[in-house]
Amino acid sequence: MSEPAWMSDPPAGADSGVSSSGAEPAKPKAAVGAGMCSTMYACCAACITPRCFKRFLSLWNVVMSGMMGLCSVMTITNVDEANDTDDLFVSLYNFIFAFLLCSYEVTKYFPYPTLHNMLRRYFGFLFFSFSRSTYLVFCAFLQFGLNAPGSCKQSDDDACVDDKDVNNNWLGIMTGLCLLLEALLVVGVQFKSPHMLKEEAKQELPPGQPPGGDLEVSNPPV
Repeated sequence: MSEPAWMSDPPAGADSGVSSSGAEPAKPKAAVGAGMCSTMYACCAACITPRCFKRFLSLWNVVMSGMMGLCSVMTITNVDEANDTDDLFVSLYNFIFAFLLCSYEVTKYFPYPTLHNMLRRYFGFLFFSFSRSTYLVFCAFLQFGLNAPGSCKQSDDDACVDDKDVNNNWLGIMTGLCLLLEALLVVGVQFKSPHMLKEEAKQELPPGQPPGGDLEVSNPPV
């Protein structure tokens, strides 16, 4: 009398997930793609450390500050009529905003307690990622109203040719778009990977200054 099928031993390889031919079953394509994406994200996260990302932002802000100052100088040099006083004042304000951004970044790596404390007291929004992004957006729209490098001016030898197809403020527009791109990048990183910019303001306090305390200049320990 033969045994029932449920009492007989299972064939070899049935529990191990290996077919009778000896080949392993193919993995779903979705799982393979997800594994590749997770591996690439892990590699990027391992390569781009918070310190490296902050240094990149600092260097980028210094370059953008230089571009803002250059756009301001070019716009001022193109002011030749009494009706261009609005461009003059916008350029001066833009130069001041560029100086503030550059000073904030430079004092990170070349400490100057007096300037650092003044920035933190009166321009504390620079020390937080979201408020600094708003400041960058504001500066970006200022660039759109400048006149850099300006229109071509006729010279005595008529060597200058005015190209109507080229915007007179192409340098300012490029600078403004770069500032907008940085603002979007900082906001995106803050939402996606907040640890990259975590406690940024607390780490940039002057030596010996507690968070949220008085911002008087403190003498560093000898």
